[in-house]
Amino acid sequence: MTQYQGKTVDEAIQNGLKKIQIDRDKVAITVVSEPVHGWFGRLKKEAIVDITIKPVSVTKTPQSAKVSAGAPTGATSSRTTQSKPLKNAKTSPTFDHPSGQRVAAKRDEDIERNVDATADVRRREGDHPRAKSSLTSSEVVDSVVASVETTSTVSTTAAMSGASTQSQAANLNDSVTSVSASTQLTPAELKARQQANQARLDDNLEAVANYLLDALEQLGISADAEADTYHHGATITFMTEQEGLLIGRHGRTLNALQVLGNTFMLRQGMQHFELMLDVAGYRERRASTLRRLADNTARDVIAGGEPELLDPMPAYERKVIHTQLAKNAHVTTFSQGREPRRGVVVAPR
Repeated sequence: MTQYQGKTVDEAIQNGLKKIQIDRDKVAITVVSEPVHGWFGRLKKEAIVDITIKPVSVTKTPQSAKVSAGAPTGATSSRTTQSKPLKNAKTSPTFDHPSGQRVAAKRDEDIERNVDATADVRRREGDHPRAKSSLTSSEVVDSVVASVETTSTVSTTAAMSGASTQSQAANLNDSVTSVSASTQLTPAELKARQQANQARLDDNLEAVANYLLDALEQLGISADAEADTYHHGATITFMTEQEGLLIGRHGRTLNALQVLGNTFMLRQGMQHFELMLDVAGYRERRASTLRRLADNTARDVIAGGEPELLDPMPAYERKVIHTQLAKNAHVTTFSQGREPRRGVVVAPR
């Protein structure tokens, strides 16, 4: 089935005839679909026609059985002497048109090739009536013995290879064990390393505290500082009579100083270290305020059904919001924006 398209049915037919180079009276034409037009006469879908070549004349000619190619010496097929036409054999029609003649010739060649290939396959598999084995019984026995010896050799080689691989793996494990044993620290060495790390941490904390106190002095704030360390960070608490000035509106001054302190520690090589600044218990009061804000915002979101974006806040304050609403089955939270204008969005589930 060959289909052609055009803006109209006639144009599709002309396109098909021009493509296959044949006259219209020698083909059968079937209209698959008419053209479809949309608004203002614009063409939305072209017409489609199917063009099939008509057979002009057909004559049947008998064919004799084909002689199988490559028959073994001394084995003559009984079919080679047959010359009468086969009763059920399909004959190739002869077309007057050149394209039809080419199709018929190609079909005959394919049939002959298939017959030859089928005869070869049957002869190799022993299905041919006169096919004989070219191997004697002794040669068959010798080939079987050779195959058994080859299989035994391959199995022995594979076993030796597996043993060698296991030996290499054992040697590698011994090497790793010896390296681990050589790098394992004694209790005295471990204690010395911990003391060295603690001394480095104390020096860096003292340096950052002096750095921040100098910054406060530039702001006209007189204060003292003390540090309290924990597993992955430290808290520096300031003591001053100017608490409000040091904290700033919504803790902005204290947060800015905290960013400076963490940058200072990072430049000292203290990576993955969290420095927190506090004054007069402000951080705990701020956390309580944020938890109340999270609960109130969640109630508003549940009632209104619309998400709400909170004011920008530092990462540790956003964490308080996320933690407070993590177990709320009616709302979800996520951060949005880029620092320092990143805030928390509370949305209904």
